[in-house]
Amino acid sequence: MLESMVSLVQIKALKKVCVVGLLPVKEETLRKLTAFGILPGVTITILQIYPIYVLGIGYTQLALDYEMAKNIMVASGEKN
Repeated sequence: MLESMVSLVQIKALKKVCVVGLLPVKEETLRKLTAFGILPGVTITILQIYPIYVLGIGYTQLALDYEMAKNIMVASGEKN
């Protein structure tokens, strides 16, 4: 069975998730996300969700606001 695909903002802090896609966004936003290394297949750790989203990608920590984080689709880890 396939894992559910949800927005990053629906996942709790301190979880590791795999990016499965990015929602259609402005070209500038897409460029920023991909430059940060947020690409399908990449595993990220959600280090913090409030007051901003802090993600761990390899040895890098990245802070994103809600508007940018909601466009990142991840595998929820729950089976359908």
